[in-house]
Amino acid sequence: MEKTQPINTHSNGWLHGRLGTVVLWALLITLESSGQIATKLGGDQLGEMAFSLHWLQAVMSDTGVWVAIACYIGAFFVWMLILRRSSLSLAFPLSSLVFVGVLLGSWLGLGEHISLLHWAGVAVIIVGIALLAEGEPEH
Repeated sequence: MEKTQPINTHSNGWLHGRLGTVVLWALLITLESSGQIATKLGGDQLGEMAFSLHWLQAVMSDTGVWVAIACYIGAFFVWMLILRRSSLSLAFPLSSLVFVGVLLGSWLGLGEHISLLHWAGVAVIIVGIALLAEGEPEH
């Protein structure tokens, strides 16, 4: 009879270190931002349709909507992994980096005009996150 090895739940692989945390955050911001942009594209494709059964059918057959749904499902699982390793009091404010990702994506990908005031808001978000991260106790 073969002996089985216990599953090591405390792996020291790259995903469990600082690099893994950075990768998870980058993935979360990318998925959430992409989901928002895909929702915008899907909504634009649907046009000015009134809410009706026909509108629901159009929504369910729109590629942008399905891309958005896939992004949000992926982001949900990445968020769960992030919360396993971070305090909610730090992780939730850090998730506001999605605002930055959406702004950049709408500017670069959709050609939207971004005002100086919006760029100032991005700077405030980044400074605020840096302050929160600096005040976080070491684990």
